Amino acid sequence: MSFFKRKKENLIPPVQADPKKPDPYANSGASQNYSGGGDPYASSQSRGGGGGDPYANRGAPDPYATSGGGGGGGNPYARDAPNPADAARNELFAGYTSPAKPKPERQYGYEGREQEQDFDEDEEIEGIKQEMRGIKQDSLASTRNALRLAREAEETARGTVAKLADQSERIANSERYLDMAKANNLRAEDKAAELKQLNKSIFRPVVVWNKEGKRQAQENKINERHLNERADRNKAIGDISDTRQRLGAATGPDYGGSTARVPLPGESQARKDARAKYQVEATASDDELEDELDENLDETYEVTKRLKKLATAMGDEVTGQNQRLGRVTGKTEDLEFAVGQNTERLKRIK
Repeated sequence: MSFFKRKKENLIPPVQADPKKPDPYANSGASQNYSGGGDPYASSQSRGGGGGDPYANRGAPDPYATSGGGGGGGNPYARDAPNPADAARNELFAGYTSPAKPKPERQYGYEGREQEQDFDEDEEIEGIKQEMRGIKQDSLASTRNALRLAREAEETARGTVAKLADQSERIANSERYLDMAKANNLRAEDKAAELKQLNKSIFRPVVVWNKEGKRQAQENKINERHLNERADRNKAIGDISDTRQRLGAATGPDYGGSTARVPLPGESQARKDARAKYQVEATASDDELEDELDENLDETYEVTKRLKKLATAMGDEVTGQNQRLGRVTGKTEDLEFAVGQNTERLKRIK
């Protein structure tokens, strides 16, 4: 008996091609052994043979091809004829000319300039002089602007100092009124105690021991109150005096305002000698420009010093006023408590 079994024959018979009916999917131009007609989806140009591909390009005009390119029909979006909008745009921009590019500024005095072909020593010297004059003019304008801003800042600082002085007086007045209210409340407490004593029954005898001692204690109490009230008034007056002294020292006699500083003897000549080595042509106009530059810088320096003094004085004044406001807050709270307590005592008197 054999170990190998014979493979059964294919029970489905193969389909025989009909020679009279061509195969529509066979490629007649290819090397495959297909029989019958051509592939309807094969390109008729690249492959020859049977049926044609209905989607193949058989030389039909491309409806989207431009008139200038290849292809038969015209593109409906292509401009075969001149567009009226083009004529209108051309007419609109007919007189327009593009702006000329700015000519680069001529540079003088840089390293290697003497090696260039257009180098001219006289022209180079004159160009350097022009640049120096331009730089000086720009520097002069900058110093004028800086001096103007410094003066405006100083005026603003002086206005702030004046407002701080007014605020100091208002704080002193508030503290003075609180001291007066405190003194009146103490007197009200004395009157409430006296009213309570007088409101007792007339049938209840009042025996007072050590009258002289009690009278002396009452006088000492009144004197102590008077001393405290005077100390509070002196404290408020002293605060106002300190404010005036502090702010007055900041805006004292050294305030020069816009008045130019008078140069010391020989100072002008020393400045001329110092800047002579930087001047190409020491003309009268150049000396005047240099003098104004020096004066502006000196005045800016003086204004800056005064601004520093004003800022320091304002900082000290604000710190002192904050402390005084804290004291006023404490007196207000104490007075509120004392008035409320005295009011409750009066309510209990019947």
